[in-house]
Amino acid sequence: MKLKTLIVDDDLMSQKALTHLCNQSPQIALQSTCSNGGEAINYVNDHKVDLLLLDVEMPEMNGIELLENLSYFPHVIMTTGNTEYAYEAYEYNVTDFLKKPIIPSRFQKAINKVVETHSRIEQYAQTSLGKEIYIKTDGRLVRLEYDQILYFENVGDYVKVITADNSYIIYGALKAIDKKIKNSRFLKVHRSFIVNLDKIVDIEDNSIVIDKKVIPISRAHKPLLLNSINLL
Repeated sequence: MKLKTLIVDDDLMSQKALTHLCNQSPQIALQSTCSNGGEAINYVNDHKVDLLLLDVEMPEMNGIELLENLSYFPHVIMTTGNTEYAYEAYEYNVTDFLKKPIIPSRFQKAINKVVETHSRIEQYAQTSLGKEIYIKTDGRLVRLEYDQILYFENVGDYVKVITADNSYIIYGALKAIDKKIKNSRFLKVHRSFIVNLDKIVDIEDNSIVIDKKVIPISRAHKPLLLNSINLL
């Protein structure tokens, strides 16, 4: 197993040093590097990563603020030259905290901790992947069973999660959410909608109805929809 890893550090020399350490570790698949928090948030929202190697002290948005704005939580190893952030970092349940300059053996020890934790989570997640998701909204994690969800709707920089009784606003891109949903009954039918196929009331021309909501079907997605239903 290799951890899909993103380096977030505004210092070029630190980026190079971390890149070298990542390339030396057989447990890491380095995906990219980012120089600021905004760039990192956009990358994480569009790409599934397992691990952030995250600098604490960065201009405009520091590492702690970045964690507060993520749409999901990968494993995190904090990297910094200032240990005063250690306590605050652990409040966010980071896996480890490395002081710069980073010693290779200490780096690998931190990676081993992430691998061990990740393996336990993967084993546990296999039992629930097809049944439920947790969404971050209003500073809390809300558990939703897939059967509760009617559809996801993209609204600007946010996505609305619609259930029969409620709606939730989460930050992120519909494209990234589509990749994370581990349930075959959900299908993207339009650039702005992912629907629960089990909740469709009817289909007419280029639209479907779910709970009185008329949802458009794009021309590109309609064949996928028709192939996903039991059509007589």
